[in-house]
Amino acid sequence: MKLLACTHIRHAPNPHSCGNGGGLEIVTQLADAVRIAGLDVIVEQTACMGMCVNGPTVRLLPDGKNWHRVDMQKIGEILEFVKQLPL
Repeated sequence: MKLLACTHIRHAPNPHSCGNGGGLEIVTQLADAVRIAGLDVIVEQTACMGMCVNGPTVRLLPDGKNWHRVDMQKIGEILEFVKQLPL
């Protein structure tokens, strides 16, 4: 199982993006939370997922579920969701 966190940075005239919204910090915090929880999940940063306005975005693979506007609270929700999945 893998969690992809978008870190793409867009520049003016439309500065909304996952990277501008803290995507790099989300990757670090998510990876730390997964490690602490002892989950067998890979966390990787990725380029644009085409959802810039709703970023930072995290996608679960192979399931395909997306979380938008991810912050520390949503990281907890993501971990709870992943814990419920069959291995």
